[in-house]
Amino acid sequence: MKTYVATQNPGKLRELKALLARSAIQIVTPRKRFDIEVAEDAGTYAGNAILKAQALAADLRERHVAAAVLADDSGLEVDALGGRPGVLSARYGGAGIDWAARRTALLAELRGVPPYRRTARFVCTLALIEPHGEPILATGEVTGHILESESGAGGFGYDAVFLCPPVGRSFASLGEKEKNAVSHRRRAVDALLAMLAQRG
Repeated sequence: MKTYVATQNPGKLRELKALLARSAIQIVTPRKRFDIEVAEDAGTYAGNAILKAQALAADLRERHVAAAVLADDSGLEVDALGGRPGVLSARYGGAGIDWAARRTALLAELRGVPPYRRTARFVCTLALIEPHGEPILATGEVTGHILESESGAGGFGYDAVFLCPPVGRSFASLGEKEKNAVSHRRRAVDALLAMLAQRG
């Protein structure tokens, strides 16, 4: 299935390509980057993923391109912050700041919170829209803890502050294959592929 990904995030695109490499979903990288602005204001991961997928699907139809579209919306939910930043993860800390500043703001807000209260989860929802089809949704999550300082130089987003208990290290400390084996995106992909397999 020839599939375009509705994302401007190179980290997400790289992970999705790796996770789907041996599946029936063939990720296609366009020669020219899609520049589609989508107001991610649905209030849920599923809603935002659908908005992004529908926007790219409409653009492809206008170009007379027959292909499926895959969109990802994900976020970090911190229990001590009542589930924030959640769907607003990419906008946490205010407009115009980079990911390093967002991580710094998160650690500052959690300063003084003891380890046992720093539980958190990464959540990912995927929306797949096949030509002339309705959105297919799949969600995955992984639980962990927020560190008191950054650890690791890999990954992206909040990876450097998220400790993954099964491996005992931050996502940013893991190699690409290690992270892809345990991540929320891995679980969402597995759920999506299982749904597609059930259709036959």
